[in-house]
Amino acid sequence: MIQAMIVDDEYLIRERLKVGVYWQELGFEIAGEAENGEEALLLLEHAPIRLAIVDINMPIVDGLAFAKAAQHRFPELRIIILTGYGSFDYARTALQAGVSDYLLKPVNMEELTQVLTAMSAKIREDMARHSQQEDFRQSVRESNTILRRTFIQSLLDGTGPGGPEHSPDKWRQFCPNLRDDALLAMVFSIDKSPGDGKEQPPWKRFAVFNIVGELFGGLRPCELTLDDDDRTVLLVHPHDGNSREKEWLERRGAEAVEAVRRFLKFTVTAGIGHIAQGPGGIPQSYKEAVLACKHRTILGGDRVIPFERLPKPALKADLSFIRETLMVQLRLGNKAAVEHELRQWLEGIVRQKLSLDTLYMTVYELVATLNLYAAESKLDMMFYGGDTFNPVRLVDELERMEEIADWAAALFGRVLEQTHSLKQSTPAKLVDKAKQFIDGQYADPDLDLNAIAKSIFIHPSYLSRIFKNETGYSVVEYMTRRRLNKAKEMMENGCKNLLFVSESVGYKDPHYFSKCFKKHFSVPPSRFTGSDSRE
Repeated sequence: MIQAMIVDDEYLIRERLKVGVYWQELGFEIAGEAENGEEALLLLEHAPIRLAIVDINMPIVDGLAFAKAAQHRFPELRIIILTGYGSFDYARTALQAGVSDYLLKPVNMEELTQVLTAMSAKIREDMARHSQQEDFRQSVRESNTILRRTFIQSLLDGTGPGGPEHSPDKWRQFCPNLRDDALLAMVFSIDKSPGDGKEQPPWKRFAVFNIVGELFGGLRPCELTLDDDDRTVLLVHPHDGNSREKEWLERRGAEAVEAVRRFLKFTVTAGIGHIAQGPGGIPQSYKEAVLACKHRTILGGDRVIPFERLPKPALKADLSFIRETLMVQLRLGNKAAVEHELRQWLEGIVRQKLSLDTLYMTVYELVATLNLYAAESKLDMMFYGGDTFNPVRLVDELERMEEIADWAAALFGRVLEQTHSLKQSTPAKLVDKAKQFIDGQYADPDLDLNAIAKSIFIHPSYLSRIFKNETGYSVVEYMTRRRLNKAKEMMENGCKNLLFVSESVGYKDPHYFSKCFKKHFSVPPSRFTGSDSRE
């Protein structure tokens, strides 16, 4: 509805105008009324009014003065003047003041209805045009933002067009504050907290972006962006390369870290790369800053970490003791001892402030040992990563050392439990467990041999073999019988909807269900539902 207001110093005239026409049928809603132009101007400040019907003769601010002021401050407002004057000169004065139309008093309601009908069409045209213009402006803003972010990301990745001399137009448009001299990269990455999901909510990254922009903007020539992982990246020109300037940048970064903790109630880690000479050095400085951020797993988050202070990676770490120790405890089935060793090794990396590479190698060695033990125990390997396991991705995803330790302890614990279960199981018990799983999951249309075997931690081919030996029929035959017997039971109990019955027992296609039902029971399901079907 189009919001309208009535402005007249006479109460009875305002009431007559409100009840004299069918406002809602014409697409209007009376949003307010005022006794003079001053009150009307105040009302416009607080309501999205698009039409004002205004008397010419009012105290304080009359109709013409109101029209001039409103035209200047609210150019989209349409105004209808009510007046006792009918001369052409007056009409011209009113139109020059921004009035869209005028009516003579006393107001004829049929004439007012005609004017409102025409005014409604004009206002809706104005609104549509304004919406299109705003959509276009927003599209341009979003397009420029995306293009700018893509351009700067290409600089960070080293795939960009080179320095300003190679593409001056793009540099002027997207990075007007960057010069072809010394600069460095700072990266601000949100720390994960217990219970956080894989992705941070958008408001967090934009809040960090704004805080960094406020603290650095204007103090040094710089450009700010969000990289492909939604980290805030600052490319800044230091005044010079001396230690005092690096200390200033570090202190300023620490202020940003503290501001996030104090005002936003979560934490970030800032990484600082080396000072590079020119745009060609941006990728290296950026990689160093990102690597510094990742070292929060070992050094702790909620701080600034300069790249030059990172622990030096060991040339060759001997981790053979991990495999030797764990294999003994795994073969003994000592779950408590395995978990104790795991946590001791991982906590030792933090305590000794070893490099992130050492952590990656340790995690890889843990999984390699687990796979070796799983193969020795004839467990299915597909649950434990195998050759596709990537320790870097895992550490980046979990981030906190406590989470990594919990992940390792839970993984080794599950393997030990499955080994124990396998050793204690006979074929008959395994078949019984498979039947119980099918009985509980037969309504799942995606249930198959692989899912059933996975539920009891054995290989599908082994399950198929022992199931046939123990029951005389295959897993699929048992599942089909279970589904069709349940369907027959439902129809005998009065369920007539064939589509509902078929979906309830795990068949996506009711025609295929009917075919299977007839083949199994030698009669079509319509015999039970009473439908006029001709299978």
